[in-house]
Amino acid sequence: MPRAAWLLVTVCVLGCIDTALSLVLDVQNGAVTVEPDEHLSIEVTARLRVGEYALSGDSFTVPRASVFVGETPVAEINLDRPEGFVGRLEPGESVTLTFRGTTAGTPPASARATLCTAGEATVLMMWQAEQQADDPLDPPIMSFGTGEGTVAIDGC
Repeated sequence: MPRAAWLLVTVCVLGCIDTALSLVLDVQNGAVTVEPDEHLSIEVTARLRVGEYALSGDSFTVPRASVFVGETPVAEINLDRPEGFVGRLEPGESVTLTFRGTTAGTPPASARATLCTAGEATVLMMWQAEQQADDPLDPPIMSFGTGEGTVAIDGC
């Protein structure tokens, strides 16, 4: 078999193996809503998973989301824990959750104008995960990351 064919087979086989060593968050869909009282609320559905070959499971939280229109930051939103939230995934497991939150204070006046002139927004969801080390006397291994996706804008 020629070298190029072996390379193609190797890439196809390895591309099908979930090699994520920690938590991965994929935003599936959602919406940012401009409320009548000027607050912003968000509802985002995301799939979280831990790679099949990770060393151990992850305990995790998804505490906040940042909303952007293009490169312009619009709001930081603290997220509530979803209903049925367990916060732990073992290697090879995944879960789809819907996260909701509302801005704590009134966002800047330009936030409404920025959102209402855009067709969609980008949401950046921050996550924190903790893996227990092999030796129980070692401290846990902390990891941090983000998941990004496009969401609709409602309420304008």
